[in-house]
Amino acid sequence: MPELPEVECIRLCLQRSCVGSTITLHKLTREDIVGSLCFPRGRRGGCQTKTSKSRLLDGTKLVGFERKGKQLAFVCSGGRSLIFRLGMSGQILLVDVIDPDLKHVHVAWLLRSKGKSKYLLFRDPRRFGSILPCKDQRVLSEHWNRLGPDALSISCNDILCMTKGKSVGMKALLLNQNRMSGLGNIYVDEALFQAKIHPQKKSMSLNNKQAQLLAFSIRKILSRSIQSGGTTLRDYCVPNGSPGTFQQMHKVYGRQGLLCTSCQSIILSDLIAGRTTAFCPTCQEK
Repeated sequence: MPELPEVECIRLCLQRSCVGSTITLHKLTREDIVGSLCFPRGRRGGCQTKTSKSRLLDGTKLVGFERKGKQLAFVCSGGRSLIFRLGMSGQILLVDVIDPDLKHVHVAWLLRSKGKSKYLLFRDPRRFGSILPCKDQRVLSEHWNRLGPDALSISCNDILCMTKGKSVGMKALLLNQNRMSGLGNIYVDEALFQAKIHPQKKSMSLNNKQAQLLAFSIRKILSRSIQSGGTTLRDYCVPNGSPGTFQQMHKVYGRQGLLCTSCQSIILSDLIAGRTTAFCPTCQEK
């Protein structure tokens, strides 16, 4: 589930707490969650190939954390980095002691800084996530460039370029990470409602005014969610364990059958672009 706001909140928490720490690989319990840029979903199917400690940043120092869309990168000394794809249930946790009863912890690192230590965990109960080693900054940059513009800084011109000549519906287009990176089901529904655009509206029919409003709505909603710590529906929390609260501000997502806060119509739900989609039939007239 983690989308751009949730990943950005994770990044900010790690940036405050972990920069300058030396990192030691404590344990790797599932080899198959380690993928590559060619196989970003990891090496599923009972992979037995051993991953070297150096590929998982063992013995390096954390110098920063970068994000593009819904992906997060740990950047270390020497230029090496590790991209995290959190999938549907991935968590990155910072703990003083590893709870032996905590299940689905696939990787654990020991971080040391100024005489203090803590553990950084990658946990993913549903195992749709993965981690992708990058040997240097050039490889990481090339990977970022393959993704669409980051939704947090999307512009009207970006939207117009995305939609030009595209007959696909707006929801399907906004979910495509190669067109714009960072949005998933929650924030696409919220942004389209804010911009008063029906999720099935054909992309090529979007005019300049609608594109401008959509770009503004996307940036505004994502920024508000980041300020609220993101959306917590089930698994998501920031590394220190705190949940987000933006779910309390949703206008349409998860509100099927309830009254629209703008016009008092009933919020409807339909399967659009393969995803359960909530929208207001009055505010977002087709």
